[in-house]
Amino acid sequence: MPKKIRQFHIVDRCVFIPFTRAEAPDFIAEAEEAEQKGATGVAHRNRKFDVVCYDDPGTPLKDLGFGLTTRILIAGHGGAGDPYVSNVDTPPGTEVPYNVVCDRMIEKGLQKRYTGAISCDVCYSGVKSDANPSFADLVSRYLNHKGYVLLHTIGYNGAMGAVHEVIDAEHKYEHRVVDLASGETVKTSKWAAWKHYSGIWSIPDRLKNLTVRPFT
Repeated sequence: MPKKIRQFHIVDRCVFIPFTRAEAPDFIAEAEEAEQKGATGVAHRNRKFDVVCYDDPGTPLKDLGFGLTTRILIAGHGGAGDPYVSNVDTPPGTEVPYNVVCDRMIEKGLQKRYTGAISCDVCYSGVKSDANPSFADLVSRYLNHKGYVLLHTIGYNGAMGAVHEVIDAEHKYEHRVVDLASGETVKTSKWAAWKHYSGIWSIPDRLKNLTVRPFT
């Protein structure tokens, strides 16, 4: 029997890895480290991080609660206006497009009643390019068009730290951070770090029906 996700409380998170467990050891280790830092008081909040990978059995995302503060964290590496995320920062690896990421969450049991957030924990996931919307924007549009209208999507405005880290001596705890284009490093909770998307716009035709490809 597949392991059920722990019932979420206000501070809990589910890390969704759109790759197989064999492809994603670093993401799994980072989630474990984040939970350990919270449990030992190194990080500010003692959060539980349940990990769901694409090849996990069953539909574990069906166990997610209704809480407005519940978050699914999409793990991956990306860039500004890149519709793909990869399992590694440098090739070789695998690239999965936003639409397949969403389809894999749905396959793993994501419910249309879900009212929490989809947080794209991907570098530059909230930054568009001259040619393309941001990755988080595409995720939001795709899910909205699939009927997932109660959730909202978050993207980040720079390179993200993979794990909690020290910002400066003035901060008692370690935090997840975003390095902004201005050169400033801020906590992911700061307004400057992220953008919110509701998915109301259409998806450009050239970006529809993308497929998984090698990262070379």
